[in-house]
Amino acid sequence: MPHELECVNVKDDPRRCHGATREGQCSNIAVEGFDFCSKCSRSDLTKVSRHQYLLTNPRYQQRMAELCTHDDIKSLRDEVAIAKMLLGERLNLIKEDGDLVSASGAINTLLLTIEKLVSRSHILEQNLGQLFHRSTILRMMQAFVAIVDEEVRHLTGGVAAVDRIVERIYAHANDARNTEKARGMKLLKDAS
Repeated sequence: MPHELECVNVKDDPRRCHGATREGQCSNIAVEGFDFCSKCSRSDLTKVSRHQYLLTNPRYQQRMAELCTHDDIKSLRDEVAIAKMLLGERLNLIKEDGDLVSASGAINTLLLTIEKLVSRSHILEQNLGQLFHRSTILRMMQAFVAIVDEEVRHLTGGVAAVDRIVERIYAHANDARNTEKARGMKLLKDAS
């Protein structure tokens, strides 16, 4: 539904469109909740059309612009969460065996979508340096232990302190690995 254009009554109306015309600032009232009227948003369509989607609704245009400049644009975590939420909601609709059979296509599609999103998210995060390979983490831990050893070993009681530090670091590493294994097992159990 197109937004009706309405002119402001006062020049300093806070609802006034932020768009620019030949005469100066646009005198129309902006679409509710946004900075521009529908006319000025449409005049900015060339900028929006550089995106994958051609949106004519000014509300959608502005939301697209906000999302495209968001800091987490290179993350798929929200999409994974939404897909998992949709799967959970779809599974919750099943009351009888017949429901399960009739929903199997939709459930399968959601599972494949989640698998693709998780896989792509993992690759994306790894390529952006947000995810370390296990061997990288082990090398970092070894370097950390070596640094602590070099700095503390010569002090009185340093050898015992280094040994305690190393034991604590490896204990935390094992706890993290066990937590990851448990999380993986839970995901597998939840998916089956």
